[in-house]
Amino acid sequence: MVKVALFILRLFKYPVRWLGVDYSQFEILLITKLITDFRRSPDSFQSMGRKNRSFIYQLFTYSIFGLLFGIASLSVGDLAMGLTIFFSIVMVSLTMTLLSEFTTVLFDHRDNYILLPRPISNRTLLLLRLAHIQIYMGFIALALSLPAAVILALQNRAPVVIIYLLAVGLSTWITLIFTTFIYLLLSKIVNGERFKDFVTYTQIVIAILIFGSYQFIPRLMETHALKNITLSVNWWTYFFPPAWLAALVKLGLLKASTTPFLLLALLAVCVPISGVILLVRSMSKGFGNILAEGLSEKINPGDKRSGKSGLTYKLSKFFCISEIEEAGWNFTMATTRRDRKFKQTVYPYFGIMIVFAVVVLKPDINNLIGSLQEKNDISRYFFMVILGFSGSAAIMQLPYTDTPEASWIYRIIPLKEHGYLVSGALKAILFKFFTPVYILISVPLLLLWGGSVLPQILLSYLCNILIILIGILILKKELPFTHPREMQQKGMNSIIAFLIMIFMFLTAGLVYFTSSLAGLITILICCLVSGLIFLIFRHIRKIVYPLS
Repeated sequence: MVKVALFILRLFKYPVRWLGVDYSQFEILLITKLITDFRRSPDSFQSMGRKNRSFIYQLFTYSIFGLLFGIASLSVGDLAMGLTIFFSIVMVSLTMTLLSEFTTVLFDHRDNYILLPRPISNRTLLLLRLAHIQIYMGFIALALSLPAAVILALQNRAPVVIIYLLAVGLSTWITLIFTTFIYLLLSKIVNGERFKDFVTYTQIVIAILIFGSYQFIPRLMETHALKNITLSVNWWTYFFPPAWLAALVKLGLLKASTTPFLLLALLAVCVPISGVILLVRSMSKGFGNILAEGLSEKINPGDKRSGKSGLTYKLSKFFCISEIEEAGWNFTMATTRRDRKFKQTVYPYFGIMIVFAVVVLKPDINNLIGSLQEKNDISRYFFMVILGFSGSAAIMQLPYTDTPEASWIYRIIPLKEHGYLVSGALKAILFKFFTPVYILISVPLLLLWGGSVLPQILLSYLCNILIILIGILILKKELPFTHPREMQQKGMNSIIAFLIMIFMFLTAGLVYFTSSLAGLITILICCLVSGLIFLIFRHIRKIVYPLS
């Protein structure tokens, strides 16, 4: 892969120099980065097998998705419309990958101490990061697009495939340039920690919106309408990059094209070129300033709490049974408050579960309130279980951190009962991520379905906690924040997720069954579940946890 990437890169040797980049430095640094990557694979490509083979497996998975996307998109009657849909899917997938995996690569500060003191210009550094990301995203985009290329070659003349592959490369570059442009503009408005916070929450919001659009937009479309739909060029089409790329590919058919399609195709070529010129020649200084600030994780002074006077301390006194358990509570509260990677992993899960819950209910958009009030089947209770389960991602992320070397603290403290630290951490997560969800959903559910569902809400809450604690007992026993995040990609996690999903269905069935019983019986079942939760916590405190 490195040789292929460098061959393509050398084709742009003179344009790179024209941008004011030192090409010799640029090529040496890029080769070094790629060699380092394949000695230690990026987090998104790690697996239990060999590293090079792992990347190939990832690309194979993308190609399967690309085949499904290609068949669905190119079945549309109008080729331009079908390609617009396909490039929209590709660019959304690339944006998700860029936001989730490669933002840290763009602003990586680990090599600052080596590169920044050297006579390396900001333009070289910026283009180096862009090219580094472009190589990975280019292979991902190629894997997504190759099946559609085969379909195009069968449906049309083969030469159009060459222009199609060029459009795929341009789609990757447009996505990267546009995202980097937004980041550099934000860096001029906010700086330091606030910039990182803004990027984090932007990633979370975009992830939720994209996932929601994947779920709802296909449900709003009718199959027969897609067969007859055509791409009509309006004023807003000129601001929609997938339409540019679709018009460029359609020109490859060498058929008569209208002026609007020629303009769209021209935009597909000119915008990426002008974008890189603007970024590298005019905005690279801002990128150098971001690197110079050393975007490293550090505690925000505003996050410091005044010890025993804080609300968290008072709550830990109320919920915890020992000082050791209080320490686990306070440690977890502080870490989850300032760990951005934890937020990026956990917070999107809330939005995703909300989308799933709405999909389960299937409300009538034209009569939203009325259709929800009429729901009286198992979907109502499955909605409670799924929505309440949104905090489970926080529990699953509890053992993982970006600084596992800090776990030495567990080995030096004179403490044998580490189980109390774990139980305190679990209580903190349950209080912070589970309880608020049920408090927030209780009000609309009671308004929609009346006070009779209150016992079912309580039972759903307790059963979700029980499911999570059972999962903790099944999983390997680990102390909080002791393992690298890349270690969570294990086959065992998939098995646990599958078992938890089964428990969720059983819980929804139980809650639905209790809806036909007297409220007192449901309360007695809640007491029984509470007793099981108490016993599991007691067992967790007695477990001997290995010190890595």
